[in-house]
Amino acid sequence: MLCILTVYRSPSGNFNHFLETIEAVLQFIYSPSLRIIICGDININYLLISEQRKQLDNLLLLYSLVGVVDFPTRITNTSSSSIDNVFIDVSGFHDYTVFPFPNGLSDHDAQILALRSLYPGQSSGAKFERIVDQQTTTDFIFALSNESWSNTFNADDVNQMYNSFLNTYLRIFYAPFPLTRVANKNKGNQWITPGILISCKRKRELFLLLRITNNPILKQYYKKYCNILVKLTREAKRMTYSARISASHNKTKTTWTILNELLGRKHFPNIIQKLTVDGTHLTNQQCIAEELKKYFTSIVDVINSTKLPTLNDNTSQLYTYLRLDESTPYPPMVFKSFSTKEIISIIKLLKTKNSFGYDEISPRILKISANYISSPLTHICNRVISTGVFPDRMKYSTVTPVHKKGVFTDPSNYRPISVVTSFAKA
Repeated sequence: MLCILTVYRSPSGNFNHFLETIEAVLQFIYSPSLRIIICGDININYLLISEQRKQLDNLLLLYSLVGVVDFPTRITNTSSSSIDNVFIDVSGFHDYTVFPFPNGLSDHDAQILALRSLYPGQSSGAKFERIVDQQTTTDFIFALSNESWSNTFNADDVNQMYNSFLNTYLRIFYAPFPLTRVANKNKGNQWITPGILISCKRKRELFLLLRITNNPILKQYYKKYCNILVKLTREAKRMTYSARISASHNKTKTTWTILNELLGRKHFPNIIQKLTVDGTHLTNQQCIAEELKKYFTSIVDVINSTKLPTLNDNTSQLYTYLRLDESTPYPPMVFKSFSTKEIISIIKLLKTKNSFGYDEISPRILKISANYISSPLTHICNRVISTGVFPDRMKYSTVTPVHKKGVFTDPSNYRPISVVTSFAKA
């Protein structure tokens, strides 16, 4: 795990109190599995050897933290100093670079720390997904149109029938839609046009020139240039976000996504690092999954046990109602066979979404292929109704534990979110 601490010390603040605060925080959060980064304005010039620098270095070395900024971070007309720093465990971060970035907002330059090996074996900035475009969709439909589904129609058992259908469908699906590595796209920065990039570069050049010369005419021009650039960036953001909302099928969701991007609320993977069960701390992911499954499957019985008296009362009332209707028997239930037209219309009613279950078939893909799989699906549905057997593979779902409240190590603070397959929804 990674923990980033941002600190600030006022030049007139008590240095001993500053050290005590940092030490107390480090003692509280320190763990051998935790990687700590401390950064901020500490107001200790690391270009010079001083008593305050020695005391801070000695404290941070106890936690294997070393300052990596050795260049000026604050430059004025008369002096330069390095009072902003970044402290990392250089034994844990083997591949890193740090460099200044004049931002034009302050006489303090920003420091950029690039970590290329944060988690070994994990590729940063890329993910794998299946590319769905016009060409791959055409290949997919062509393969479906040439499939006879003979194994599906010749099977007698419902499970064998559906297994044959799903295996064939997935084989055809995976061929034109292979997993492809794609770079992560930051939608929040789509408003940055080439013109804005050039203007920002020009602004930094003016800032660096002004910092050296302190020319009053140049200063006035720089302020005017900054005001115009601010108006342009605001208008570019407004137009970009308006276009995203207008093109979205779910405008409310898109609006909240944009707000979270602007507020810096990032979505992190729901990975449970530790769970406490009966005083035992579990860190193995397989053990955590087993304990959560055990809790989710047993909590239903616990809840129902508290409602038994009420259920018994309702049952007696139901028996009384059934006795009153013994003289008038209910008409027999008659099931009619499905038609391919009905199956297609049911699939078309699904919301066009890209989410999927364990089989990776989204409602969008299912709707695209509806006309080419309606015959085997109709055959399966009619057999399900006539035999009263629901295919086992339609009962599977992907269950994700989502934290709702309280401490993260308590299983009772998680709720199971189940995602069924698109075929089961239809």
